[in-house]
Amino acid sequence: MLKIFSTQLNGVFQKIVKQEEVFEDASRFLAQAVIGEGCVYVHGTKEFAGIVSEITDGAEQNDSIKPLLINGEIQPLSPVDRVLLFTRQTDDQEAILLANKLLESNVGLVIVSTTINGEDHLSELADVFINYELTRKLVPTDEGDRICLPTLLTGLFIYHCLLLTMSEILSDFD
Repeated sequence: MLKIFSTQLNGVFQKIVKQEEVFEDASRFLAQAVIGEGCVYVHGTKEFAGIVSEITDGAEQNDSIKPLLINGEIQPLSPVDRVLLFTRQTDDQEAILLANKLLESNVGLVIVSTTINGEDHLSELADVFINYELTRKLVPTDEGDRICLPTLLTGLFIYHCLLLTMSEILSDFD
């Protein structure tokens, strides 16, 4: 099963990396905040809260990347700031409400999610939308079911891809 999982996961990652133009657009958009002396604020709904742990407690912290919510409150945002929002699916009501609130405040928004059954209420609210397209569990079982939906792992992969691309953009700017 581990071989199947690693093969399937590698396929997911390869599919994501093929969206090179979207990553360039998203990274450039997020880098604008850093260049303009703003911040990139990150929020993840449900299991994607783990990404916030990565930015606050991970080995590679960046002063320009901060959690959007502290003690349940949205941090004060300026027009130069950007928000990076992770959610499992584009029908996530918490993410939709938050995205609408940010849109009303004219805050730039990159959304990472996947569209299920045509229910897409988020991509139109984003300045840049990254569809990670993880629509089903990866590993088939002997009983005919499927197990293992690594959404957080996929989100962390995307987060690090964005960081790497932003780093390249910012080093060219210096």
